[in-house]
Amino acid sequence: MTTQTAPAMSGTIPPHIPKELVRDVDIFSIAPVDGDIHLGWHALHDGPDAIYTPRNGGHWIFTRAEDIHAIYRNHKDFSNEIVAVPPVVKSMRFAPAEVDPPELDQYRRALAPAFMPKSLARYEQIARDLAIELIEAFRAKGQCEFQADVARHLPIRVFLGMMDLPAEDAPHLMPTVEDQIRNPDPTALADSFQAMLDYLDSRIEDRRRNPGSDLITQIINSDIDGQKASREQVLSMSANLMFAGLDTVVAAMGFAMRFLATHPEHRQELRDHPEIIPDAVEELLRYHGITNLARVARHEVEVGDVTLGRGDLIVLATTLYGLDERRFPEPEKVDFRRADKAHLIFGSGVHRCLGSHLARTEMRVLLEEWFARIPEFTLVPGEDVKGVSGRNNSIEYVPLRWDAQGAEGGAHG
Repeated sequence: MTTQTAPAMSGTIPPHIPKELVRDVDIFSIAPVDGDIHLGWHALHDGPDAIYTPRNGGHWIFTRAEDIHAIYRNHKDFSNEIVAVPPVVKSMRFAPAEVDPPELDQYRRALAPAFMPKSLARYEQIARDLAIELIEAFRAKGQCEFQADVARHLPIRVFLGMMDLPAEDAPHLMPTVEDQIRNPDPTALADSFQAMLDYLDSRIEDRRRNPGSDLITQIINSDIDGQKASREQVLSMSANLMFAGLDTVVAAMGFAMRFLATHPEHRQELRDHPEIIPDAVEELLRYHGITNLARVARHEVEVGDVTLGRGDLIVLATTLYGLDERRFPEPEKVDFRRADKAHLIFGSGVHRCLGSHLARTEMRVLLEEWFARIPEFTLVPGEDVKGVSGRNNSIEYVPLRWDAQGAEGGAHG
């Protein structure tokens, strides 16, 4: 990550931006510190509480938890009309992600029933059975590449099951999703969005003819503004869920396993006290912020000591919330027994993620079943395992190894 001051950069800086707050920061190329992308973001805490970068269309980054949380919760001054940088011209907007109140309420009401804990209860056992199946497939080998062998299967197959879409479609869908997360090229983003719409369109039409009990059928039957959801609204909601449901948990699982593989004392704690796994999930999410979503200022507005102009974009990096020493004592220290493990992985306010309960369940089930079967493991020595930044922080490759003989004594599903 470069943090050069304004004179070293080319590009237009809006006249209302204080020159002393301009930095050359590209959210797609944050430099990891010791392989840790989150510590790379954390380096921004050494600078001002707010910075402006001309990269990716130009946007603010607020570095402090108080401001990030306040913007998340303030839909009167900040709109979700643009939720990613650089801004992309798409054929339709994401709903509910790019919809503001009061219209937002109708979309959330349409989707919320499927994501209530009672509705999701049966998916815990589905996730558990799948976790056991995946782990048992390689346990005796003494090694795996966690992202390829687990993370890109478990949450994705559960979610595709909710949509009643074939698990075999995942390899086709993931490059489209990854473009949305990591590709800064607006043309590629528009193309990947259209590819998802094309994929969903025929499947939605088939579901109209052959309704089921799945999430797509529920969306088709939903009402928006007192009328049956239109074709465009059904497509928009379905695409929104697909992009949201196929990446964040994959990244969170990968970061969690990389951390545990390199911290023996934390592995020991979970082996000795599996009852604290739910607390461990929250603390791992606090440290490993994933999303770097955007908001747009509706009008001139003050945040802290700076004044934003109408139309200014703001990137809300959840890592900067979780690693803010003003918010958390010793934020770089992962402590499963920390009293305050608050995080913004799932957002806050009116746009809070509908799938948060499912994501937490999948993370918890994974750790429970992993430690029951492979209680001791490490990274494969000599491998370069590091996170990358973008609209989401992510990790591509987590090679793990363990004593296969020792793992044979673990639980059996």
